[in-house]
Amino acid sequence: MRITVLIENEGPEGLYAEHGLSLYIQHDRGALLLDGGQSGQFMTNAARLGCDLTGLSTAVLSHGHYDHADGLAALLAANDGVKIYARPRVMEPQVGGDGRYIGLNEALRGTYAGRFELSDESRQLLPGFWLIPDSVVHEQSLVAETARGLVVMNSCCHAGGDNIVEDILTRFPGRRVYALIGGLHLMGPGGVSTLGPAPEAVRAMARRLTEELGVEQICTGHCTGGPGFALLEEAAPGRVRRIRTGDVLDF
Repeated sequence: MRITVLIENEGPEGLYAEHGLSLYIQHDRGALLLDGGQSGQFMTNAARLGCDLTGLSTAVLSHGHYDHADGLAALLAANDGVKIYARPRVMEPQVGGDGRYIGLNEALRGTYAGRFELSDESRQLLPGFWLIPDSVVHEQSLVAETARGLVVMNSCCHAGGDNIVEDILTRFPGRRVYALIGGLHLMGPGGVSTLGPAPEAVRAMARRLTEELGVEQICTGHCTGGPGFALLEEAAPGRVRRIRTGDVLDF
């Protein structure tokens, strides 16, 4: 399985970067997209990175926030055959702590609403690829079965990365989670240069993920933020990787 980061907060010259996330997953069983960032520029990056989205039939929306959803309108406009798999409450208005609207744009909630496949149930998208809802009512993980173990993709982990992994392990008895990919929502109200939780809480989560729950790789960026990333590296040296636009992850 190969995962190409189509858009992230940071990236090299020649590729667009924005506060958002989009992952293109290729497997011999098929291809999927997880999220579309906020502007649609992930599609320009996809073309530059050699990722063909024209025949894509399956896309996943991790949760109902604009920086993961709004770019999908560009994909829906360009590809008549793609469906977006999400939980029903992504269509409800989402408001941030400062009172600002952070939900889906009008096109997704109106013009393209019929292109969404909405369910709160766990479901299999392709052989070995599962959507698993979590305790945040509009959020879900994309879980891939690989030879190394399960690869869990949850773009913001609002329910807590360790809690999400623990829940998935109960749903897949006898399996291990090899990698957790996505943001861990450790940034503070001031953005990615700030820290939200207490430092020791971040260290404890990193130790729980790696030592107790057995996660080998934490590939993270986006809402994790710089201070949070540094604490993760400190607590789990050699197990944490920062992801950026254009990165390729092979499993």
